[in-house]
Amino acid sequence: MPITIKDVARGAGVSVSTVSKVINGHYSISEATAARVRETMRALGYSPNASAQSFARGATRRVVLLTDLYRNIAFENPHMFEIIAGVEEALRRRGYTLELRGTDKTDAGEAARDVIARRGADAIMAHVSVMSHELAAMLTERRFPHIILGVPGFTSQVCWVDINHVYAGALAAEHLYGRGCRRAAFIGGRDYDLSSTNRLEGVRRRLEELGAPLAENRIWLGDSTLDDGARMTRRLLAQSPAPDAIVCANNYLAIGCVTAVREAGLEVPGDLAVMTFDDYPFSQQTTPPLTTVNIDVRDMGVQAAELLMTVLRHPNKQVQTYITTFNLIERESTAR
Repeated sequence: MPITIKDVARGAGVSVSTVSKVINGHYSISEATAARVRETMRALGYSPNASAQSFARGATRRVVLLTDLYRNIAFENPHMFEIIAGVEEALRRRGYTLELRGTDKTDAGEAARDVIARRGADAIMAHVSVMSHELAAMLTERRFPHIILGVPGFTSQVCWVDINHVYAGALAAEHLYGRGCRRAAFIGGRDYDLSSTNRLEGVRRRLEELGAPLAENRIWLGDSTLDDGARMTRRLLAQSPAPDAIVCANNYLAIGCVTAVREAGLEVPGDLAVMTFDDYPFSQQTTPPLTTVNIDVRDMGVQAAELLMTVLRHPNKQVQTYITTFNLIERESTAR
């Protein structure tokens, strides 16, 4: 005989209505009870009819994530896939599936319009890299459940979530000051690189508060590449007096920085300290290994998905918030 919902309820020690609520993702059921019910379903081999569920609820149990999937993105932005993994993990726990759709700024609005018109998903996530005025207007005017991964570069009413990069920069500055550095420098991405810009703002603010302000001639911005990291570092080392510490906005710049320091016949940390952000992928591959402000981007994905569930329950709710999910990992590059 086929396994029924009554069998699941009996095995889990709950009511049939509780099993039904777990299957349909109701939030009145505790996570512990929901986990017990799902485990009983797996043990008994019970599979609810997904099509019937969706029809009854008028919902798809699907979230579409719009992001730019250009060639080599896995190398240039490895954190993207950690964020996606966190999103998928959290959605799966809630009984949702994640559909990934590649697009760009010019087509993201049309892609979202297609999802809504076809009723192809209950909600939309979009990475800030594909954000446009058109997409923002369409999501807010139609009041479609959504969340943007990252702060849009313009004022809007969309729901978004991001890492507090300003606070991360302040933490880096405080660490270097505590190591006795008083002539810190910063190398980062160009003005449109919002994470780099915000990290710089955090470094600048905290050093000002500590009485060791970041001089304008010690701030260099360029492309986030090894070559530009080396180029900007050479310019800094040519100054008199040279900086006693360099904060690098990302791993690529940090590798170029350490290379240029070594080429100049100097030592890290003997002649100057170097630190960066994000532990992955390169911070432990340099000599010496780099001190980092490590950002848990997978956790950002998890929290973004949880916030999206809140938006689904309360479609008129606006979510615009920063998440602080990082810690300082101290290594040899900033040793006293």
